[in-house]
Amino acid sequence: MKKLFAIVALSALAACDTMTAPADIGTKAAEAQAATTTPINQIQLVSGNTVNNGNFTVIGEVKADVGKKTAFGKTPTVEDAQTNLRIKAAGVGADAVINTQISDVTICALSWGCRVVSGTAVKFN
Repeated sequence: MKKLFAIVALSALAACDTMTAPADIGTKAAEAQAATTTPINQIQLVSGNTVNNGNFTVIGEVKADVGKKTAFGKTPTVEDAQTNLRIKAAGVGADAVINTQISDVTICALSWGCRVVSGTAVKFN
């Protein structure tokens, strides 16, 4: 039982460590922009399954989340989630993300409210 508690506690802490607070989005975007050739704000997010007339190569799945670290923190907006997904996509060299899905604000592990965003990163041919 103690081992199970320790595993659950460590998993929760790991989840908290990867959560991005809305206040940290600007800093993370600037850091990601310095490491990529495609401007962060030009990475396309598409809800459908194609972009660029289908002229792309699939890189892989990307997922990001943004959330409140305290009850009094800023509630994450759709724009916060989109920017965080663009940061993740830039990190893998993507030009766009297809099949983009953004959750409503929910309670997540060690967060008073978070949004999860995901999709498939692609590189234009």
